[in-house]
Amino acid sequence: MSKFSLPKMEHRFSIQVVGDESGMNWTGDFLYRRPTLFERSQIDVMRVKLNGDQTTLKDEVARFNEAAAHLRYTVKEFPEWWKDSDMGGSLYDANVIDAIYQKCTEFEAEWSKKLQGGKASDVEVGGEKPSISSEGSSPK
Repeated sequence: MSKFSLPKMEHRFSIQVVGDESGMNWTGDFLYRRPTLFERSQIDVMRVKLNGDQTTLKDEVARFNEAAAHLRYTVKEFPEWWKDSDMGGSLYDANVIDAIYQKCTEFEAEWSKKLQGGKASDVEVGGEKPSISSEGSSPK
């Protein structure tokens, strides 16, 4: 097996979207960074808080909550209007959040495709696959 390193964890992108409700032209540059384990945990906590204990939540509300939670923890650089809008939470235009989230999910899909064989388990970290002894000690 050849040596392999993880693909780049960050993605810079720009948007230019006319808001469906406001008619405003939203433009800006963003930096998305793949979430760490802790950030993934925080995303799930926020999503659960936003969804509440609702089993009959409308699909578009659940999608917004997923996007809002994800973007809050993964978008690291953004235009001033994004910060001023509480990371999109106080916008009226769901299509703006959708456009930003779509750029992030497209990057995630491309990132996964770049992994050797398409499986994270095939990636060698630091040039060696970690091995665990039979006693369950730390990787060698």
